[in-house]
Amino acid sequence: MSLSRKEAAEAAPSPPAPAKPSERVRAKVRQLRKRFVFNRELRLRLLSAAVLIPLVLLSTWHGETTFLLVVLITGAVVLHEWFRMIGAGHLMGLKFLGWGGLALVAYVAQTEPVFVATVAAVAVTVACTVAAWKDRTDIAARWVAMGTLYAGLAIVALIALRKGSDGFGAVVFVFLIAWASDTMAFFVGRKLGGPKLWPKVSPSKTWSGAIGGFLAGVLLGAAVANALDVPLTGGTLAVAGFVAIAAQLGDLAESAAKRRFMIKDAGSIIPGHGGVMDRVDGVIAASFVTAGLGTVMATETPAAGLLLIMALG
Repeated sequence: MSLSRKEAAEAAPSPPAPAKPSERVRAKVRQLRKRFVFNRELRLRLLSAAVLIPLVLLSTWHGETTFLLVVLITGAVVLHEWFRMIGAGHLMGLKFLGWGGLALVAYVAQTEPVFVATVAAVAVTVACTVAAWKDRTDIAARWVAMGTLYAGLAIVALIALRKGSDGFGAVVFVFLIAWASDTMAFFVGRKLGGPKLWPKVSPSKTWSGAIGGFLAGVLLGAAVANALDVPLTGGTLAVAGFVAIAAQLGDLAESAAKRRFMIKDAGSIIPGHGGVMDRVDGVIAASFVTAGLGTVMATETPAAGLLLIMALG
């Protein structure tokens, strides 16, 4: 009696399971995948930098008013991304209060000394914190306060640093060091690897990347200072080193905040970088340091004070 087609198929021996690739082959595949992802991310970063850096430098060169508008827009986007990160992105009343407050801070920063502008930033922070505390008990008011103060002080520091005839050079000095430090830390860290810098906060960052970024920032800072006819002194190298370190610490601080809220990127507006906050975290931290150092010197502007420090042997 002949078997049906179905019975014959069931009676036939099962084909042997395909052999699993060896560990060597799997390791090679992982290596190729990692290289592809690295090259793709690096290309996106370079393409974004090629577009954004000339635009930022052009707005910085064009004048204080143009620079103020760019800084204000950047600060408003940073605040939006921060509120979105902490779960308050849908609270439009809180966001409009914050944006209006940042516009006030920008005006005060342009027309008044740094101390007065800092007080204005603190006042806006208090207003947003109270509003969050009264309206939404499930949104931690302290995180609203941190984000508002962060965006407000960033606006104060950057606008104050751009003031005066020395402002353009000071801003370019800070920006280029921060960008170089960030880019080289990414490139060297991915290429060389090695011990992790702070694995609980940022598993991808390494000591080799941090050192490479620091050295790149100092070297580029020296080159920019030379182009601006600033003496290449111990003060110049020290300031460049502080800026490079501050830029990396700013990146780590934002990474810690993102890990706290379990997100990879603050946004997706910039290819290869994520959000605006992902791109400017180092610049913001570097501006805090340089504007603070320049203000402590008690000269006409923070930029003039910064150049005075750099002239010290």
